[in-house]
Parts: sequence; structure tokens; C-alpha cells
Amino acid sequence: MAPRDTDSLLPQLLSFPPHPPPPVPLVDAAYDKEIKSLRRVLNDTPANALTAGAPYGGDLLEILDPSINTLPFLYVLLAHLSAGKRKATTIGSPLWFKALIFLDRFDPVQIRYVGTEFRRLVVCVKDMALAGKKPIAAVRPIGAAILRLDPSASCFTSTHLLFVRLCLEARTFRAAKPILDKDIYEFPLSAKTLPSGVLACSQHDTSAGFITDRSELSDTISYRDPLCYFLYGATIYMALKEWQRAILLLEAVLTAPSKGQSSQIQVEAYKKWVLANLLAYGEVPGSLPRTTDSRTAKHVRSLGKAYEALGKIFKEGILKEHDDYNLSLVLQVLDAYRQFTIAKLESTYVALPLSEVSRRSSPNPNDHPETAQYIATMINSGQLNATIEQNHQDLQSWVLRFTASSSIGPQSRTEQEQYEELKRQTARTAQVAEHVRETDRKLSLNKEYINWLRQKADMAASVNAGEESSIMPNQISIEDEDIMGEA
Repeated sequence: MAPRDTDSLLPQLLSFPPHPPPPVPLVDAAYDKEIKSLRRVLNDTPANALTAGAPYGGDLLEILDPSINTLPFLYVLLAHLSAGKRKATTIGSPLWFKALIFLDRFDPVQIRYVGTEFRRLVVCVKDMALAGKKPIAAVRPIGAAILRLDPSASCFTSTHLLFVRLCLEARTFRAAKPILDKDIYEFPLSAKTLPSGVLACSQHDTSAGFITDRSELSDTISYRDPLCYFLYGATIYMALKEWQRAILLLEAVLTAPSKGQSSQIQVEAYKKWVLANLLAYGEVPGSLPRTTDSRTAKHVRSLGKAYEALGKIFKEGILKEHDDYNLSLVLQVLDAYRQFTIAKLESTYVALPLSEVSRRSSPNPNDHPETAQYIATMINSGQLNATIEQNHQDLQSWVLRFTASSSIGPQSRTEQEQYEELKRQTARTAQVAEHVRETDRKLSLNKEYINWLRQKADMAASVNAGEESSIMPNQISIEDEDIMGEA
């Protein structure tokens, strides 16, 4: 029941969680009951009561601690933002700073119970930043909020998409990496699929255990949303020249299931996939990933013929682009052609006069100083494991000497650096393996999979009896009854 006056409101707002914490923490069932009771009080309290202030003066936002009183602080803040005048809800205003403080300090368990309100605040912060023409101001707070809610950031939400769009608009690409570098393994599930008795406050193996349709920590996810997220993410990685990671995200778009015909998002992903491969490897793979739907592959290739022709730019010349947003990448491909031409010399020569390198790679074969500067830039950036021997002042007598061993030269790494890299790869492999095991476990509990196993056993029995069967897993219907319930 909602309090009738501010004198009785404040004690209720401070009633949960108990502070200081009791010696014995609340069990999950008690925690769930208490926080839902507080949420009902807040939902029933009029907004003007939340903005009226504390008894005997003062602002509730100055009394409440967002890290302890997460729910009441959020409700009071949203009430102020909804009622505030334009100047009160702009970048630099007191409410702006209160919102940033909340996104940095909220309790990640309590916030699971107010998903809708959490998303409202994220949108408010984004809108205030855009209204102030400073989208970059909202990037770090929203990114921090995603990681505070889910440190793995492995369950895709609508906030993920909002975040990468904001990074693109602000052109702050490196700030997107803390989120983009974390792989997406899951999507919000229906709460009905979770085991009975599992509460939002419980300890979960993965974030998909509490990011569900019931929690509303994510808006409804459409088919386009994850495709846009991966495409935007790939665009950011390409801006950072992290080609391999960009290719991985683009292939996630290309291999996504489609209904007969690819989407425009997949067509754009194919164009960028061609460019990223040229920039990363100097060539385009002969085929798309094997898991790409054949109809999708045919459609994107028919609409991206100009980009397939771009693969021939390394031999034939410049491809003209019309009405396209990838011109800057095409220009980078032209520069990459020169880089790969120089790098490929290593497979044939141990050393080569600079004049010969210039003849083979430079737009102006007689401009030896420019070639020397270009090669020096490649060596300093780690793109080329070589040295320039300067025996005389005459540049034509200089020699580019390739370093065959990876233990010496500009690309060499110490044993400690190699060890650290090995540790990172091992940790990443272990993380992927853990998610694979979790996916296998969920698959083994899936109704359709169990149904298929039953049909497979029946089919094997029929074959043993001399009968023919051609049942495939995707032809098997799902029974209406709850198989897990029967078990």
C-alpha cells in the first residue's frame, strides 16, 4: 500500500535492504519477497510524492544511497527527470550527475527487479547527451552500466545495440571495445524455460538466468537487432583496423538464418567482409563461411558484384564506387595493395635493393625517399619484419633486408611477452569451452532435442528390423505435452 505522506514514505524507502547488513544474509526467497514488496510500494507511490522531498526539507536523492537503496533512488530520479523542466534535464545539470552516479554505483542484484525503469534511465541519459550534441558524454556511463549489470556482457540486450549506435554517432570507437570485445553467447530467454524455483536474486551460471523476458532488462529483440549490433561492431573494429575481429562479426551477420532472401544488413555486411579480408589478408576467400545459407550467399553476391571485382584491384586497377558509404575503405584497400606487395617479397628474397622495391611497389618508382619512408613506417608499426641497411648516402644503394626469424627484428617478442600471450589465449579458450558446456547442457534439456533422440532411437530400431526410414531432425514435430514434466 502506498504511503499517504512523506513522513511515512522515507522509512519505507530505507526499509530494504537492511543496513547495516545482518550477520546472516537473507536467503533468496526472503530477499525476493522483500524487494518485490518495496517495488509494489514504489509503483503505487505518486510521482509528486517522490519529488516532494524528505521530511523537514531536503531532497530524497541526497539521503538515498544508489549503491544501497537502488530501487528508491532510481524511482525518485526518474520522477524528477519526468517532472523536470528542460534546463533541469540537460548535460551538466544536477539530475545529469545524479544519473551518472547511479549508473556507476547501482546494486547489480537489485536492478534485476526493475528492468523497465533501468532501461528508461539509460534512454534518458542517451537523450540528454544527444540533445546537448555531445553523444560522447553518455558513452562511458552506459558502457559501465552494461558491465555492472552483467560483467560478461555475454547476453545480448537492447542496451548493447543502443550503446554501439551511440559510439558510432560519437565517433568514439575505442570506448566501445570493453563491450564489443566480449563475445555474445546468449539472448534473453523466456522465464518459462528456467527451472522452477530459480529467482532473479539467485546465483546464476550465466547472465541469461536473470536477463529474461520477465525481467525486462532488455526490450523485445527483433531479428534485425543482433545483425545491426554485429554490423555496427564490425564497422567500429574496421575503424580501429582490427580486421580479424571485424571479419568475425561480419561472418556472424552473414551466417544468420534468413527467410529465403538475405536482408539489406547482410548485403552491407558482405561488402565490408570483402574489404576487411583484402585489408587483413590481401585476398578474398573463395567462398563464404560454410554455415552461410545458400540462398543468402547467392543473393549477397549478386548485389555485391562490384566488391568481388574489387578483389581484382590488386592486379587490374581501381574500382569506381557510386553512391556508397565504403569509399574510405576502398582507398585503404589501395594502400593495402602496396603493403602486401612489399610483404610478399619476403617469401622470395632475403634482401633487395631499395630501388628494386620502389620499382615493384611505388606509384612513382623513381621516388626513392618516399619508398624508404613508407617502408620505415611499415617496420615501425610491426607490419614488416625487416631492416634497412644504409651503407651510403645514395638511397639507390640502400638495401631492404628481411628477418627470417620471429625471435629477432621489429616483430620479435620476449619470452615473457610470449608467455603472457599464451596465458590470454588459454583463458579465452577456457571461457569459450565453459559457454559450450553450458549450451550443451541447455540443449540436452530442450524438448525438441529430446523428441529427436526418441525418434532417432525408434528409427534405429526400425532399421535393425529391416525397415527403411528417412526421418530428419528438422522434420520432427514437437509434442504438446511437457516432456520434462513427464521425466
